[in-house]
Amino acid sequence: MPSHSNRPPMRSPFDTQVHFLTELARAGVDALRRLSELNLQLARQLNDDALNATRALVSCSDPFHLALVAARAAEPAIGHWRSYQQQLGGVLSGAGLDLARGAAAPQRLLHPSAARAAGRADSRQAPHHPSE
Repeated sequence: MPSHSNRPPMRSPFDTQVHFLTELARAGVDALRRLSELNLQLARQLNDDALNATRALVSCSDPFHLALVAARAAEPAIGHWRSYQQQLGGVLSGAGLDLARGAAAPQRLLHPSAARAAGRADSRQAPHHPSE
């Protein structure tokens, strides 16, 4: 049985669909890679913060100062969480843009954009001046 991709009328739409799915998969994998790197970075930072906080609490000799020491030790972790949230927003918005570009790719392949088509029409109608 012949496949649909070997028939000439079906080849272009099939290629477009394959290209679209390839771009979609690439964008998804890239977003997951960036998200994994971000999560790993946060885990390392929080681990270091926990170790530093534990050292600070263990070295505190006055039990009345434990709350103050704990609050100071928590500041870097809070900063790392804020930074993580900002970076996470960037990763997610970047993934959304990549997916949108991937979704627009079949449109560009099948139908030239109006601006590009208008640009070609204008260039054909533009008067040509001979060089002097």
